[in-house]
Amino acid sequence: MMALINRFIELRSGQGQHMTFREPRATAGDSDQLGVATLVMFAATSMPLSLLAIGVFMFLPVVYSSLGEISMGEAGIVILLTRLWDFVTDPLFGWLSDRTRTRFGRRIPWMLLAWAPLSYATYKLFIPPSDAGALYLAVWSFALFTAGTALFMPYTAMGAELSTVYHQRSRVFLYRHVFAALGTLLAALLFVVTNQVSTSYFPERETLKLIAWAGITLLPIPLLFTAWKVRELPLPQGHDQRRVNWRAGLRLMIANKPYMRILGCYFANGIANAFPLTLFFFFIKQVLEQSDWAVVYLPVYFVSAIAGTPLWLFIANRYGKHIAWRMALVMAILAFSFVPFLGSGDAIPFLFVTFVAGITLGADLAMPASMLADAVDEDVLETGQRRTGIYFAVWGMAAKFAAALVVGFSLEWLNFVGFVPDMYNDAEALLALSVMFGVCPIIFKFVALAAIWKYPLTAGRQAELRAALIARNSV
Repeated sequence: MMALINRFIELRSGQGQHMTFREPRATAGDSDQLGVATLVMFAATSMPLSLLAIGVFMFLPVVYSSLGEISMGEAGIVILLTRLWDFVTDPLFGWLSDRTRTRFGRRIPWMLLAWAPLSYATYKLFIPPSDAGALYLAVWSFALFTAGTALFMPYTAMGAELSTVYHQRSRVFLYRHVFAALGTLLAALLFVVTNQVSTSYFPERETLKLIAWAGITLLPIPLLFTAWKVRELPLPQGHDQRRVNWRAGLRLMIANKPYMRILGCYFANGIANAFPLTLFFFFIKQVLEQSDWAVVYLPVYFVSAIAGTPLWLFIANRYGKHIAWRMALVMAILAFSFVPFLGSGDAIPFLFVTFVAGITLGADLAMPASMLADAVDEDVLETGQRRTGIYFAVWGMAAKFAAALVVGFSLEWLNFVGFVPDMYNDAEALLALSVMFGVCPIIFKFVALAAIWKYPLTAGRQAELRAALIARNSV
């Protein structure tokens, strides 16, 4: 398989040289401007990946519980437990891609190798048989998360390595955010279409099936174009001569203060965002009693996320990425502060909350990844190695664990208080739902804000790091 992949990549260049849509880097003073074609081709892979992620966390528990073999709370626990496997696979694939040596790069062979298993696992998990229960869900969740990590970890690390310049990294991850938002918007539109044409009492099943086929169809297109045309950043000179064992590497990671602040903020904010994402359908059906508005809220949320992208790019370029992220956190806190006061019939006030929360999503998706790429420069200066994969692996573990933790906890807690989807629920059950949907995000976004408040790695500091790396030939 690896030989076939290598042969495919070799065909893109004739002589094994990577082609690119931008001029090669010459000096540290260059703008390092990435061409739009390069950014679009690379970022477009985020669209099907985001689409599939929405399927897992918004539709999967509902669909499997509707089959009657497993409760919603049990489905959440299964997803949580299988997601814990990422604590093994994230660092494993990050470490492996960091150490992969081919003339075609370190990241792209892994991305292509994971493509087919991910597609097959998506088909099996998203289109289950009518008698699928906990074991079936666990097996194919395990397969999908493993293959997804094998693709996503190298892909994310490659994004951090496309540029060495502070503001160019913002562009890379903002483009990725736009395509990720397009993927979630497509999921919302598929849900809208299903609600309009489906006669099923559980349109979520049909939506999940459409998401599966759309994701499987769309994924190879940008992935193959990326492998064909986008080159990876060359390794620093002397990279292989300066090995760092895992204990020393872990100590350096923990000592990297910018990285630890980003990690803490990202984890807390991931928990905050996972609550409304997981409980969205339950909240609008049971608390607002406006289930028909789901086809309005989801597109508004994701369209506003795309529309807000230029705002966050402007703020990041003018004041710094950490300032942009802090502003987004404050905006989200203010928006969610209205949620505890909403009740039956409050469709329009919740539309405002959805719009503002969508705008902040752009900063949540783009700023932390771009900032993490800057923080890796501190590690390169210390070690002489570019260990981007392992840094993003730990970062990815935090994101996945936050999402899985919320799915497992929130659905099991609703089950504990007697909440039953699509049925009459008493005031206590609805109060528990409202608190988790509206109050928990505020609490964890305050924690995230505290973690990022005194962030030390500014544009000026990153420029100093790049100058030091250039002086040591470690770019």
